[in-house]
Amino acid sequence: MEGLVTQAHFANILAERYPLVEDLAVEIAERLGVAPSYLLRVSLADRETLDRAERIFERLSMQSVTEVEVDELEDRHDALTVELTTSLMKAVFYQRMNDQAAHEYLHSSYLNFYLEKYGRPGEADVPLPLKKALLFYRIQYFRSKNHYHDVLGDSARLADLMETGSEAWLTVQHFKMEAHIHLKQFEPAKQVFDLTMRHVYENRMFHRLSGSYVAYSGYCFSMGMIQEALLALSMAEANLVYLDNQGDLMPTILHNRIMMLTLTGELGKAMEEIKRFEELIAREPEDTQRQFIPITRIYRCEAALVQENWSLLSQEIERLRESYITEDQQMSLAYYDCRLALAAGNKEAFLRYAQACLPYYEATGQTLRLETLYEELATVSEDQRRYKESSGYYRKLAYLLKNNAADRT
Repeated sequence: MEGLVTQAHFANILAERYPLVEDLAVEIAERLGVAPSYLLRVSLADRETLDRAERIFERLSMQSVTEVEVDELEDRHDALTVELTTSLMKAVFYQRMNDQAAHEYLHSSYLNFYLEKYGRPGEADVPLPLKKALLFYRIQYFRSKNHYHDVLGDSARLADLMETGSEAWLTVQHFKMEAHIHLKQFEPAKQVFDLTMRHVYENRMFHRLSGSYVAYSGYCFSMGMIQEALLALSMAEANLVYLDNQGDLMPTILHNRIMMLTLTGELGKAMEEIKRFEELIAREPEDTQRQFIPITRIYRCEAALVQENWSLLSQEIERLRESYITEDQQMSLAYYDCRLALAAGNKEAFLRYAQACLPYYEATGQTLRLETLYEELATVSEDQRRYKESSGYYRKLAYLLKNNAADRT
């Protein structure tokens, strides 16, 4: 702000030790190309402002929100409470839709600055709607990293700020149940499900039934109740009639059913569901097809891997390699490459691919992948007389198995 104010004075304004006077705000706004009100009304927190921020949070926290609705929301607003709430909830939407370009741009151009200042909602002194948005954002971030202790803690804090039985409150209950399941806390997970279903039926919120049954199917599967899990998914599909847009949840139902059938070795039924998914995708617009095709190819890779059909896996890997894929899908590709290389006896290629995807799976805590990678890396390293490396992988495997056992108790 050269020529308008000294650097020290401007620093004190930014630190909120000095007020920003109107005539200076007008000059600064002209240089920045914004209206003076954008600088002068940034801390606005009247009833109308808070209500607007609350409506934005409530709408964008729903699974049924559309890309059109998100795009129509203005990115800029005089009140920071509204503007930052909007950006946080847009980031959640972009992450859920795997729109990495939009997600990263929003952070680099805007969010990173505010997350550094307000990223700890328990400590941040901000209005209630913004505190909710910060917690919701953090929950989605921790879910993407499989950090379920953090998911559980922030979900509990967020639920305490909400009206019991509201749409957003029910969504947070699903997050809590998901976290309990991943942490092997099965009794609390069942309690959350029972509480959720009671509110759904008491308030006749039947459009929430499908999502509740999807969550319950995950609980059943984790408990080893396979048929109950598949039945819950059938109940979820049957109750899609209560949703305005069944396409919001149908891919999740199909995904969960395919993975359950694959992991339990019912590969014939799994392939039927994969083909059904592919037929569903074929009816979608080209952009949607481009997003989902790599997912179905990963299903086929998983099925081939479970069968140890290395020829088929090789073919499916090449089909997956031709797709536009996300980071998680790229790591899946490296994982399949390493398993194929090991089956072919190419230990150097195995090590290269395994070490390429290992840091990602460690960062995201994907236990099933890690158990296999640690064991095979330890064995191959030992065969190559890399005893120090082999010992390190065995220690990691033992630690992982010990933690998993502790989570179950």
